[in-house]
This record gives sequence, structure tokens and C-alpha cells, in this order.
Amino acid sequence: AALKLFSERGLAATTVDEIVAVADVAKGTFFNYFRSKEEIFAFFIEIQLSKVAEAVEEAQKGKRSIRDVLHRAFGRLGEEVGGSANLARALVASILSNEAACETVGAGMADGRRLLGEILHLGQKRGQVRSDRSLSAMSLAFQQALFGAIVLWGIRPESKLATVLDAAFRDYWKCIAAAKRESK
Repeated sequence: AALKLFSERGLAATTVDEIVAVADVAKGTFFNYFRSKEEIFAFFIEIQLSKVAEAVEEAQKGKRSIRDVLHRAFGRLGEEVGGSANLARALVASILSNEAACETVGAGMADGRRLLGEILHLGQKRGQVRSDRSLSAMSLAFQQALFGAIVLWGIRPESKLATVLDAAFRDYWKCIAAAKRESK
């Protein structure tokens, strides 16, 4: 409910009273979970981090290639905007316009890079991910590709978000994939 209101009105113009009315919960219930409306971003980040943690577990099992694990995570992380260009724009604007939201999201993104690094490290050990780039640089590039795709799609939503995310991931993968061995 909060994300929907943020997409319609922005973070600053949305009140807790409006959020609880749309969510059909008591104001006290809201404050049992959040100290402020900005803390909703912490919940949003937890959801996103759980998706990356699931990808780490999937990579550790070794049943799928690292490329497939990362591609699936890329799509799942992008789906949170729900295919709404308005929500994509509102989330970005709400985060960037509020210091508390920036700090919350920034800390969550740092945790996300650490988790992505675990996946990429497994990829390096398996010879699927290049080893001449740092894990931190490749993790950051993942986030940049993902958020860049979402922001650009939010500005010009001419294609489906899933199509834009697939194209962005393909480009990202080309930059981090280990070179194929040449046959003699």
C-alpha cells in the first residue's frame, strides 16, 4: 500500500494516515512494524536481500550455472516495481529525496553486494566468471545494470520491463563471463 501511494504522490506527500487507510490496518499496527514511513524502505530492502540470499543458496547447490542463477536473481529483483513505470520513478525519487531512505537503501545495497560477491566467487572457482576483475567491482556492476535498466525503463517504458531486464543482464554477463577456452 505504501509503495502504491509513493508512486502516486511521492514519499514526502504521503502520510502514515493515508498508508494505513489504504492498507486497512490500524495506525498502531503500522507503528508496531515501522517507526516512520521511511522505514518501509528497510522492509523493501529485506525482501530484495532475501531474493539474493536465495540465489546464494541456489549457487551453492551447484545444480544451475552461475549465469542462470544471476539471471534469475536479476529478473526477480527487478520485478518488485511490478511493471509500473510510475512506481519505478517514484521509488527512485523517494529514495533520492530523503536522507533516511538513502541511508537505508545504501546499507542494503552494500549487503547485497556482499551476497552477490559470494555467488561470483563460486563462479570464479567453477571457471564461469572471469577472475581478473574484483568481486566488488562485478557486484557493483550487477547493481548498476539492474538499477540503470529500471530507471531507464521508468523514463521510457516502451517495452516490457522483463525484456529490458533480459537485455541488461545479457550485457552484464558479457562483461563478467570467463573467456571460453579455444579449441586446438
